Amino acid sequence: MELNSKNLQAMRTAFNLKFKEGVALYKPIYKELSMVEGDIAHDAIEFPFLDSIGRMREWLGDRQYKNLSNSKIRVKERPFEMSVAIKRRAIETDNWGLYGRVATGMGESSERLWDELLIEAMTNPEVWIDGKAFYSADRKYGSGKNGGAVNNTASLALSFANFGTFFTQMCSNTGNGGIPLDARPTHLIVGPALEDTARIIMEQDHYRDASNNEVLNPHKGKCKVVVHPLLTGTCANDWYLGKFDGVLKPLLTMQNKQGDVVILDADKDQNVFDRDEVVFGTASYGEAAALFPHLLGRSRP
Repeated sequence: MELNSKNLQAMRTAFNLKFKEGVALYKPIYKELSMVEGDIAHDAIEFPFLDSIGRMREWLGDRQYKNLSNSKIRVKERPFEMSVAIKRRAIETDNWGLYGRVATGMGESSERLWDELLIEAMTNPEVWIDGKAFYSADRKYGSGKNGGAVNNTASLALSFANFGTFFTQMCSNTGNGGIPLDARPTHLIVGPALEDTARIIMEQDHYRDASNNEVLNPHKGKCKVVVHPLLTGTCANDWYLGKFDGVLKPLLTMQNKQGDVVILDADKDQNVFDRDEVVFGTASYGEAAALFPHLLGRSRP
């Protein structure tokens, strides 16, 4: 293909369509497991934290006000880019459209980014606003003797018995005044190494107990199993229980900007003039964060 102005414009249009095709091809988990916020006009989001998490109460006497804490969870965007350089002559002789797949791959990678950020936030979260690790055994919601207790960490390997133990632990977290937080987990998140075990626990009708007796599986259908390929290496045996069916989800994806593919292909562009290369690039701005410890727990054997 001769790279004249008409053909270059057609190529730009085709490559942007291929880029959008790549975005659509990737099937993300971040939309299900996080609150998706953000816009191009802001580079950060702040969440004031409600210390006294509670519920509706009977109205007797004056109202009881729940105060927004001065502590705020602040999430600031990071910039991300992906760039590819291809010899101009290689595009001219690309009779099979192979380089269109480069744009498709870039689109797929730009959508995968949000999953990568989400998994990073889930596996290695920032220290929380109370100064404790996000996954902590001795967190308090509220103050004094009326403070609630939140324990969202364990060191149990995934098994029938241990799933039940950690599930009950997460359901037992309380807010101010000892009020249950209604944090019953809805999802079990694992990596490929634990997929078979997770599906057996969630889907099998029976299992063998400690005495090798076959008994009904009380955990069948309790949680949806989510498997993500990034949960490998040092995270391979970690498993997570979280509540993801409410308005507030434990994770945030801040998606401020997701750009199209930009192509520098004109004769006057420095890359073409100096190196006879066409450059493709895309950029995104955003971040992910773990927000609410009572809604997400991790067991790391």
